Amino acid sequence: MSNKITFKNWLANLGKGLWQAICWVGRCLNPKYKTPFWRIIWSVLTICIVVATCIITHVWYQMEREELHRFGHKQRISNQLTFVKPRYSTKPGIIQNFITGEVIAKDIDWIALPADEDSLIVYSKDDKRGYINRFSGEIAIPAKYSKAWVFSGGVAAVAEGDSVYFIDHSGKAVNNKKFAYNPKNHGYVFHGDYCAMAVDDGLMGLIDRNGNWAVEPKYQWIISEANNFWRAREGDSQTGLWYALNDRAELVTEIGYPEITISEDFGIIATLPNHLQVSYGFDGTKSDKFLCRDLEKMYYDKDEWDEEGNKIIDATTLMRYRMSDGYEGLCTVDGDIITEPIYWEIAPITKDTYLCKYKDASAGVIVNSKGEIVQHQNL
Repeated sequence: MSNKITFKNWLANLGKGLWQAICWVGRCLNPKYKTPFWRIIWSVLTICIVVATCIITHVWYQMEREELHRFGHKQRISNQLTFVKPRYSTKPGIIQNFITGEVIAKDIDWIALPADEDSLIVYSKDDKRGYINRFSGEIAIPAKYSKAWVFSGGVAAVAEGDSVYFIDHSGKAVNNKKFAYNPKNHGYVFHGDYCAMAVDDGLMGLIDRNGNWAVEPKYQWIISEANNFWRAREGDSQTGLWYALNDRAELVTEIGYPEITISEDFGIIATLPNHLQVSYGFDGTKSDKFLCRDLEKMYYDKDEWDEEGNKIIDATTLMRYRMSDGYEGLCTVDGDIITEPIYWEIAPITKDTYLCKYKDASAGVIVNSKGEIVQHQNL
């Protein structure tokens, strides 16, 4: 007759078995109970554990390295060095010699390259800013500033607290001038011999390399442009007027314009209130010609048909020109302006009449080839 095993007995026997196994392992690990046989077994186990740990560590490192290079954001900083940072992670990046694979610097959050290929670049680490030599990868100035901007012409702006001042490559202040930090400044960077600077009330001017005002802070906005020129605005964004200053901080435009653009190819382009545009050379010479974006012939349908029954079309007397902001006007084939570009759309009616529509209005006018309004039109 078999005896029944209760759950209590089964649980007690399981506990005794586990305890015996633990005691057996303990005796194996205890030097007092190690026989030559168990010492060999333990040595083999130890070697296997060490080898397995090394393999796992190596595989993990290779996976991390492969992931960094496959999915990392790479930024070339010199002929041999690259900044690499994980693209889809908040982890910091490294500066690496991409030829040898050597890691030069670690735990770099981001870098900023200067526009003039200066040897020092800005780097961020632990929410502080410093400078790294872009050719060697060595730390030139430790990350100790709350803010830092790129070098330009051998000087760079840094901030400690609310004070901004300029330093050289050694980290030494270039003059004794300090300025209150103002977020309106997009960047405390010299363009040529001058740097835009905002004061407490938000007005902006230009300082020279000695920290003195070359242009007093009287403009609402100053923006650096091509050839170290500047655009400066007096007044608000809706009604203010723009001026152009050259690389000597001198006014180029004798009056203000609703809009000014500065291009390396075309010089200074100023837009008049009537949408016409005039140009200035970088030497300040004003052109007596107006600029336009498009110039095209227009054709109208004549009350005549050809032998196949198709209406005959003919060119109008005037041509249509269009400004960069979309406004249109009429001019002769020689480019002489007949009407200002105050219309949003011009369509030919006859050889010498044109329907000129206003922007955002259900009205227009009919104009003749002399530029005279001959009729008002509701559309």
